[in-house]
Amino acid sequence: MTVYLIVGLPGAGKTTRAKELELSESALRLTPDDWQQAVFHGDGPTGWRARERADQRDRIEGKLVELGMRAAQLGLDVVFDFGFWGRDERSALRWIAASLGVRAQVVYLPVEDDEQRRRVTGRWSADAAQFRFSDAELTQWRAQFEAPDQAELSGGPVPPVPAGYATWRQWASERWPSLPQR
Repeated sequence: MTVYLIVGLPGAGKTTRAKELELSESALRLTPDDWQQAVFHGDGPTGWRARERADQRDRIEGKLVELGMRAAQLGLDVVFDFGFWGRDERSALRWIAASLGVRAQVVYLPVEDDEQRRRVTGRWSADAAQFRFSDAELTQWRAQFEAPDQAELSGGPVPPVPAGYATWRQWASERWPSLPQR
C-alpha cells in the first residue's frame, strides 16, 4: 500500500492531483479543507482560517492521519491532500508509514508566483465559498515553504528526528495533537 503526500502551496493543483490519484489508484482521499468546511460551515471563507480555528485544523489533520494510516494498514492506498509545507511534517509521515509497513510517496506540485495568484483569484470568482488569501499571505507562505529535495521525492532515507524528540511519532503527536503517540 502507498500513502501519497501531496505537497504544494495554495493554487498549485494539489486537490486536483489528489482527486486524480483517488480515481487512478482507487485510493482514500483525505483533504482537511473539506472536513474543516463541513465541520465549521457557518464560519465562511475567512472564518475557516481564523486564529481560533488553527488548533482545530491541526486536530482534524491528526485524526485524518490516524484514519489514513489505519486504512493503509488495512490494504487501501491513501492520498493525504494537506500541502505539507514543512520537511519535518513529510519526514514524520514517511517514518510513520514505514513503521507500519506502508510505502510513502511525496508528490510535489510546484507553482510559479504569477500562476498561483491567477489560480487563487480564479477560485474566488468561480466559487465564493473558497478560502481567501491576500497577496501578502501568499508571499509570506512562499517564503516559509520548504520544497522537497530529490531524496524525499525518490523515497530516500528519512532524516533524523529533530532534537528534543525520541521518535518521529512523538514529533508528529505534538504537531497534530489528536494523533496518538502509539
